[in-house]
Amino acid sequence: RGTTFFLLPSLAERFKPLSLVTGAAAVLAVSLMVFLRYRRKEIAAPMLLTAAAEVYILLGFAAAVSLPLDLSHIASFIAVLGTGVDDLVIIADGVMAEGDVSSNRVFSSRFKKAFWVIGVAAATTIIAMSPLAVLSLGDLRGFAIFTILGVLVGVFITRPAYGDILRYLLTAR
Repeated sequence: RGTTFFLLPSLAERFKPLSLVTGAAAVLAVSLMVFLRYRRKEIAAPMLLTAAAEVYILLGFAAAVSLPLDLSHIASFIAVLGTGVDDLVIIADGVMAEGDVSSNRVFSSRFKKAFWVIGVAAATTIIAMSPLAVLSLGDLRGFAIFTILGVLVGVFITRPAYGDILRYLLTAR
């Protein structure tokens, strides 16, 4: 039988500023790496905004169902954010890999190839997390459910949205 620890609300209040600083440092580090990779703010900035939107959507879902966030949910947000940025890099690299992307046809072909890779990775993650989501394993269940939800939001909402933004930025208008 496991042991559960709780923090008093007064003690948890002391951790808020440090949590914000840690989150800001993580966002800054990811932003720096993305900007160093592409050296084009018009490619990197929408990537970072799309990743942030994904977390915002998940937080909105948690608020809509009145779910009190615990460490397992926060861990799933971090996992979703990490895989989300990875997926967006796969899209950007796949679309821009072979040079000029002046036509919608070329863009669509390259985007479909990149999206296929993302779809397979998403399916793998969902399959891997499914046992944790259905078994009664305490906090692991919350982690699995929010990771699966984040993957679904990414595949059906944020990845296609980033693709549309990239299409607008890279193809001849």
